[in-house]
Amino acid sequence: MVKDVSSNISKLKSLSSLHLSGCVIVKFPIVDVRSPSLRFKSLMCKHMDRCKSLKLLSELPPYLLDFIEHDCILLRKVSFADQNLYQFDSSDDDYMFLMLFFNCFNLNQESTNNIEANAMLKIGSLAKKWAARYGREKRRGNFQRLICCFPGNKISANIFKCQSMNSSLSLKIAPNGGSGSRFLVFAICLVIDLTDCRRLLDCSCEYQLTAAAGGNGGGGYEELGSVISLFKLPEPEKCMGDHVFILSSIDMVKEDQNYEEASFEFYIRNWGLEDEDVDMKVERCGVHVFYVDADDTDATDDTDATEKKHAGN
Repeated sequence: MVKDVSSNISKLKSLSSLHLSGCVIVKFPIVDVRSPSLRFKSLMCKHMDRCKSLKLLSELPPYLLDFIEHDCILLRKVSFADQNLYQFDSSDDDYMFLMLFFNCFNLNQESTNNIEANAMLKIGSLAKKWAARYGREKRRGNFQRLICCFPGNKISANIFKCQSMNSSLSLKIAPNGGSGSRFLVFAICLVIDLTDCRRLLDCSCEYQLTAAAGGNGGGGYEELGSVISLFKLPEPEKCMGDHVFILSSIDMVKEDQNYEEASFEFYIRNWGLEDEDVDMKVERCGVHVFYVDADDTDATDDTDATEKKHAGN
């Protein structure tokens, strides 16, 4: 069993996958490397779940694809490296992004803020890629999504300014001030009590977009739906209590037709055996809209610039 990891590991330029599940590591090594070419440039997957002694994860690469840390019961601090030292891989939007901190109950507030900000940084980058593929035939398996989870019962008011204390909400769509077309990309945040959950979970989102009369949509509304399947998640020892989920997928991209309002309803299906399927209660929900210009795919949203920078702190 691995107990220590050399700080020189960050200099392995070709390292793409790191699996240390169940090891007794206390902290992931930090090294002050000024050159961005020496900071885990190729690392895509990092699994350190069930590391019961792990307390610190610092300066993590901001665009990790597969990041699994569940059941690290002593993990307190998580931070990410400056995103400006890295480049989002144009091929990564084909995959499912995972950021799993099930049962990491010792995380401090700064760490959960960092995790939230990093998830939104990734969704913002994915939004541009997903919008560029809008209207194309979906790829087999449709793994193009992001799933982030950590313990907690609060939704960030700075990131998800539209919130509800139940499973539904409505929000206003910002007017399109430009002359060109744009896309709407929705990121959702849910609080769910996972105490009675099984491994097979689906998040279903039903939403309605209402268009302004006389615009591109000609008025009226459109009803849409999306299912983000969680059943492929690694199985924690036993999920306990409230957890925050941040989710998005390529199905949550919609070309704007002069929409002025969006209404959402969320369901969590807890799949069981035979007739034991049960819908779990959504304690709280929130929605954030990324606005992606169709001409240059520059994503803009209502997140303050300082919060975007915080994703790399």
